[in-house]
Amino acid sequence: MTEAFQFRYAGAATGRAYHSWREEFSARWIAADFFPISADRIVNEMRGTQHANITICTTRGSAAQMVRRKGQPPMSSRSLYLVIASGAPIKTVQRGKEHCLATGQMGLMSAEEPAEVSQLRNGSRTSLRLPRDILAQMTWRLDDRVGRPVVAHRPLRRLLMHQIKVAHCIGHSLGPSETFALAQHIIDLAALCIGANRDAEELAARRGLASARFDAIKADILSQVADSSIRLSQLADRHHISERYVQQLFELAGTSFSGFVLEQRLLLAWKLLRDPSQRWRKISDIATASGFSDISYFNRAFRLRFGATPSDVRAANSCELAGATARACQ
Repeated sequence: MTEAFQFRYAGAATGRAYHSWREEFSARWIAADFFPISADRIVNEMRGTQHANITICTTRGSAAQMVRRKGQPPMSSRSLYLVIASGAPIKTVQRGKEHCLATGQMGLMSAEEPAEVSQLRNGSRTSLRLPRDILAQMTWRLDDRVGRPVVAHRPLRRLLMHQIKVAHCIGHSLGPSETFALAQHIIDLAALCIGANRDAEELAARRGLASARFDAIKADILSQVADSSIRLSQLADRHHISERYVQQLFELAGTSFSGFVLEQRLLLAWKLLRDPSQRWRKISDIATASGFSDISYFNRAFRLRFGATPSDVRAANSCELAGATARACQ
């Protein structure tokens, strides 16, 4: 991932600073004019990140309208924009058609043609700049879908937003091959939302959709890893897939559902045992806080994983801290 741009503006919709900010927006994201709605001030922050052949832009701020006029040069004739009303309703206008997108809905826009995108109240939106040629290979009658809302099932939209969040959060730590794979997964999900053709649908389901589902399942587990009652059946129900499919996703990653849960609980316990602010807690409390209901099992699993008992890890960490403090006082 590379940071493509990040800039903000808060002030009146006139003057040198405002026009400088608007020109930067046009140069970095899309050639268009920017106007406030029902006010004479704009508060806006934009962040764009590049991931291989796609760019993600998150916009937060006051209600505003973006207008792309006829004759304005496009950023790229090889790109389409998937606009997502992630945190506020949006109105889009292109090819003579006006559409209102409720929060969570999406629209596909061309940067080569006149268009309007209005964020109707304070909030946020997310946009993807996607390669037109790749989408054209993957979707059925792509050009007919431009300027229209993208109708996709809610679980699929949620998976796409999750992958976008993953890209923003961990993209900077990925190598070139991982970055390309993540970008491809996002393109796969976007194509499935827009309307993939049969061959692309099968490929995207195996590649992008499976990866997004696996990422979402792991994130779900991590959010409740301290809960000793995590159940495979409940996880599958929440993600609207079968238990066997969940198991297959973990098997493809070289582990199992129970193995992944155990590993994350042990890592959490290791972290708590080495946290100076947690020294007051009994080891049995830390075991419970890490999702273990059986202290004997916790001790066995911990020693097998780390080659030391929980008490040993805590004692060693205390010695390290004491040594560091003594050196700092010399």
